[in-house]
Amino acid sequence: MKRKIRRGQLLAPFGIGQMVNFPGDESLMICGPEQWSSFFSDIIKQSNPDAYDLLEFFIEDEPRLASLLGVKFFMSPPPFIERGEKNRWLKIPAVRFPQWYYCPKCKTLKKTELTHGEFPLCSTDSCKRMKLIPLRFVAVCEAGHIQDVPLMEWVHRGQAPEDEDHRLYYNAGKGSGDLASIRIYCSCKQSRSLAGIMGQNTLDNIQSCQGHRPWLGIEGIRNSHHCGRPLRVLIRGASNVYFPVIKSALYLPSGSDEIDNKINQFFNKHEKEIRTLDSHDNDGAFLRVLIKTHFGDENSENVYQGIRRRLEGNMGQEEDVTEQGFRKEEYDYIMLGERSTKDYKSSVPSRSQYKWGEYTENVFDQIVLIEKLKETRAFAGFSRIFPVEGTLQDRKNLLTKGADLTWLPAVQVYGEGIFFKLNEKLLLSWLEVPEVRERAQSLTKRYNSAIEQRRGAAYEYRPLDARFFLIHTLAHLMINRLCFNCGYGSSSLRERIYCSPPENPSLMNGFLIYTSSGDSEGSLGGLVRQGRPENLENILRESVEDSRWCSADPVCMEVGSAGGQGPDSVNGAACHNCAVIPETSCEEFNMLLDRAFVTGKEEQPELGFVSWLEDQGHINSDR
Repeated sequence: MKRKIRRGQLLAPFGIGQMVNFPGDESLMICGPEQWSSFFSDIIKQSNPDAYDLLEFFIEDEPRLASLLGVKFFMSPPPFIERGEKNRWLKIPAVRFPQWYYCPKCKTLKKTELTHGEFPLCSTDSCKRMKLIPLRFVAVCEAGHIQDVPLMEWVHRGQAPEDEDHRLYYNAGKGSGDLASIRIYCSCKQSRSLAGIMGQNTLDNIQSCQGHRPWLGIEGIRNSHHCGRPLRVLIRGASNVYFPVIKSALYLPSGSDEIDNKINQFFNKHEKEIRTLDSHDNDGAFLRVLIKTHFGDENSENVYQGIRRRLEGNMGQEEDVTEQGFRKEEYDYIMLGERSTKDYKSSVPSRSQYKWGEYTENVFDQIVLIEKLKETRAFAGFSRIFPVEGTLQDRKNLLTKGADLTWLPAVQVYGEGIFFKLNEKLLLSWLEVPEVRERAQSLTKRYNSAIEQRRGAAYEYRPLDARFFLIHTLAHLMINRLCFNCGYGSSSLRERIYCSPPENPSLMNGFLIYTSSGDSEGSLGGLVRQGRPENLENILRESVEDSRWCSADPVCMEVGSAGGQGPDSVNGAACHNCAVIPETSCEEFNMLLDRAFVTGKEEQPELGFVSWLEDQGHINSDR
């Protein structure tokens, strides 16, 4: 049976550890990186090794992102090729999960082995080997573990019977279809409906998390360590069963790109010979001779150092990269203005050549039109129940059985974008307004309290100020407005926030709205066209007007000011009618939004940056 998934979907929404529902009541869970490697090795061993070249799928030109995630390289999921001479029949490994199945005819419940094998069949003679249907419920914990619902313990209201003669039966009933109509029977005459099983603390007295990680194969269950956290029963297709963590980086060209590409090609082609020379060569003399014969004297030392980094497995990881430093590199490069390389092309509309509107002139310091960009998106882990990233080590522990994780799945995509840098001088003056500081502190406290309650004492307080809420909300408003003007769907546009911590407010103050697709040539320029001076002023004005009045007002503004709204009530005035966008487009899961920081409240216009600009006489108000 062909089970097709697009390569990009293997990062999100169907990344490692997620269940994919295929036609025919088939549920498969994507396996981890170690399983990918061993699975590919088995396929190659069973066929002609010369017909495979996995180096084709290695991504080595994003060392910044590799260093941030603590790996050596990335690997793009290989396409499934049926015909051809190279890389045929490469598949992504998956296991059948959940393990509880029931027969639609005799209603027998059966717990199967965790396997890559064929579809499980009913063993009852009267059913004639009928296909079993996977149970639609799973049990998860906040640490990311997942296991089958403890049905035997549920039916017997606590401890499961010690003898193995008990057999369970699944009866969906003929009622309204709710959980109370589903009943589990045991051959010992005990029975219980599933009413209340999805409650938050329902399983506390029955079973705690066993620490199962089925995406690591059978060892992820047999060698699991008892987690002990509370279990939560969810429908296996529920949106809170799986939240992928995707980290991305914009490709930043440099002067050494050409020589680095040549080093990659040279090393990949002659790796066996290079490693042989290196094993018999303490001072590098033999290796240097080989390099000089291919590169000459001019670049031989740079090539030698590049080869050494690859041999030692620390390419691009000479120093640790922080999230702030990572973004600052991109911010600084974009701010350089006009650039044109193979994978990056940008231009800056001249303020002397073009006449900017007063809104654009006063809200932004600089606008950069990026006609072509390349983005690497890497899968960096996942969470369950709540969209919480956790620490890098926590995410790594989920994805491996204990060995050092050397690579992660990733894809490279191309697109276009518009970069906006806010007017720094006026922005810093607006931050001094007492009402602005007070509202930002209230929302920040609410956010940190909510996240700390989930993560516990290990959570590090995240400092935020009004700049972040303003930049983030303005990015959402402009994405919604750009969708009307350039023809892209709302899920096709993404944001990238560049905002430094409050202790250094002038370091970064901008955002990038961009689109990226799988095509090697990128997109058609519709987004960049909207960033031209003759179009951008109207888009910004319309975004501001969208902020002034939501179709859910006055409720949206009042609720946002009173107790908050959105996930964990950490948003101010922001709902699906005004500032919320698809979660795939937002870096913060649609949290930390508030229209009040853009245009203020009716009784407090100074809360909004744009309204404050109007009151200060920088902009003529249309109100």
